[in-house]
Amino acid sequence: MKKFVTALIVVMVMAGCAFSETVKLPAPDKTCSMTLTEALTFRRSDRDFDDEDLTLQELSNLLWAAGGVNRPDGKLVYPVAMGIQDITIYVFGREGVFKYDPKSHSIELVAEGDHRKDTGKQDFVGKAAVNLAYVHDLGMWKDSKAPEEVVRRCGFAHTGEIVQNVYLYSAAMGWNCVVRMSFDAESLSKLMKLSDTQNITLIQTVGVKP
Repeated sequence: MKKFVTALIVVMVMAGCAFSETVKLPAPDKTCSMTLTEALTFRRSDRDFDDEDLTLQELSNLLWAAGGVNRPDGKLVYPVAMGIQDITIYVFGREGVFKYDPKSHSIELVAEGDHRKDTGKQDFVGKAAVNLAYVHDLGMWKDSKAPEEVVRRCGFAHTGEIVQNVYLYSAAMGWNCVVRMSFDAESLSKLMKLSDTQNITLIQTVGVKP
């Protein structure tokens, strides 16, 4: 199914947008019938996915749960060291690669086409609804006095927090999910147009159960 593709095209047509422009996501639905303890109980890694896309609303909910803004002051759903929001979430879907902006709760097209299979060697990465790539930007720390070793540790700590958010939200939605360390960072960085200060830390695959 191509629920997300169709919904995204409809939104862009209605907004008069080209695919190179930013698309505002619908407001996240923050209701959930599963409790936190139930989500913790069902949290697990699973590499079996159906070839079905998420709706635009489902993608909105997922990205907000992963790293969206949850307070009027712009702070996020996960904690960050020294208030430095140094992680950017990229979405690899059937229709392209998008960059998520939590402040405006929107996505911006970075590369057209289906590049899901480029995020890893496993067969399932090209079949699951989305692959979320987490990018750490050392440049965000340029005005701090923190040693580079500490900055890099913060990047992985922040990534881990997002990863757990996605695991728990996926469990609550009845989706499958797995985090991965195996990917071609060099080729993906070129595709994603990353700068010299940006590095991919982890990639997480999310999708509908078969």
